[in-house]
Amino acid sequence: MLRSTPRREFAVALLLVVAGLPPPHVAADPGIDMSPELILERAFVNRFEVDTIANIELVMRDKSKRELRRRLRGVSKRIDGRVHSLGKIVWPDRLRGMSVLTIEAFDRSHDAFVYLPSLKRVRRISTAQRGDAFFGTDVTYEDLERRRVSDYEVSSIDEGERQGESVYLIRARSLRDLTYQWVLFAIATSDDAILETRYYKDAEERAFRSITAPRKSMIVAGGHTLPTRLRVENRTLARTTEVTFQNLEVNPQIDDRIFSVGTLEFERPIPKAEDVAPTGQGTSIQR
Repeated sequence: MLRSTPRREFAVALLLVVAGLPPPHVAADPGIDMSPELILERAFVNRFEVDTIANIELVMRDKSKRELRRRLRGVSKRIDGRVHSLGKIVWPDRLRGMSVLTIEAFDRSHDAFVYLPSLKRVRRISTAQRGDAFFGTDVTYEDLERRRVSDYEVSSIDEGERQGESVYLIRARSLRDLTYQWVLFAIATSDDAILETRYYKDAEERAFRSITAPRKSMIVAGGHTLPTRLRVENRTLARTTEVTFQNLEVNPQIDDRIFSVGTLEFERPIPKAEDVAPTGQGTSIQR
């Protein structure tokens, strides 16, 4: 038997019950065998089964302490079971209007399009370019894609600690053609939040890239524990990118029609996160 969940978590809980999984943030019955695949599924549902609007700031720093800053508006929505995301730069002025649209395809690949206002044209991102820098930072187009358990083959699971709390350490091999072949997920045992992800090349012991989500910057909203800050570390180039989500709005009303190449080509406005966060935004948590 699964324990009951608050009404606001009912939709997520129902999705997982249908799949035979315990809802996120709700401890599973001790009699249920929590395989690493089930733990990963809960973590991915927690992180990706949600629609959002936010003002986003990207700050990249190199080993010489030089900075590159980008500010953009970001919108993400699940439509017919597929994640659609749209981001548009609002600063610096020389890049204002540059936009990126990503659409998850039915075969679980992704279509991505970049609008270049200086050229007044849309450029399609090929599969081979998914590891390219997102707006010149250490964030990649792969980072924008939804994660699914079927994309990985789990090789091991251990218990460990991250940021002073207990985590599952799940190592898996990617079954897709990505820039990495192995990945290590650090998933909080308390609420399924992904606290850290490390990426590895084949047969390499040291991660070449990592993404950390500080616990103190997370919020709880709509039955999900979500990061409002990410630290992306490019260990090969000795660079880091801090990603900050401001005025994060969870499960807002978003018009499906904005997720189109036409929105890019005609420079149509996209929804804006309000200066004052709505009631449903959530509350920050610390452990």
